[in-house]
Amino acid sequence: MINPRDILKREDMETPRNPRDLCAWVDATASELAQSKETKAYARSGELLPKKLMEELRPFGLFAGQRFASEGVTCIPNLGNENFDGEIRFADSSKTPVYVELTYAKDGYDERLRLGVLNEKGAVNALGKVTVTGTKAARNQRVEVENEAVDHDSTVSAALSIVKDRLNGKSGKKYGPRHVLVVVVEDYIAFRTDDDKSALRQCAQTAIAGLQLDFGAIYLLGASGGYLERIHGEI
Repeated sequence: MINPRDILKREDMETPRNPRDLCAWVDATASELAQSKETKAYARSGELLPKKLMEELRPFGLFAGQRFASEGVTCIPNLGNENFDGEIRFADSSKTPVYVELTYAKDGYDERLRLGVLNEKGAVNALGKVTVTGTKAARNQRVEVENEAVDHDSTVSAALSIVKDRLNGKSGKKYGPRHVLVVVVEDYIAFRTDDDKSALRQCAQTAIAGLQLDFGAIYLLGASGGYLERIHGEI
């Protein structure tokens, strides 16, 4: 049996790579973690390393590859407690590095419940209503996810609320002019259309106007890798 912790190691995650190689390594590692029931369970466990693999390293590589595609940059993931999740260094050493702070605009609790159902049943509705009965402490918790269709406008509205919460969570904290905030959104679910993205842009810019955000620039990044938009500042 393959130990999933032999597949995903901290030292490998922290290895400097160019954006393309970083994304390729993340995708290859994710594929390895999808090979067995045990490795899938670890990938979906919410533990630090698998969580950072998909919520930080993959978006980090996508952002660096799109924003600095022609500038010969190196991505250095940071798994420590500093106020950035990754550093971008330039081949031109006269350029000051950029420090990237990532925040994933999704409901982590909801996701954990759905992943638990996915592990148990092998499939789960990504949007259906989640019902929880019992508790983990009493060992009688039961999670059910409906298979009914969900109104797209409701999905977008809920996602916009999470975006505002994530921006608010960065307000009043000290970062700096070479720090970039990247808000990752699930553009394959909520923000699929141009109208969705327009609503997202307006929501984020309105929220930013009322917050104290200490970043040189703020970007919206689609988790699919097909969407990147600067909504504040310039880096």
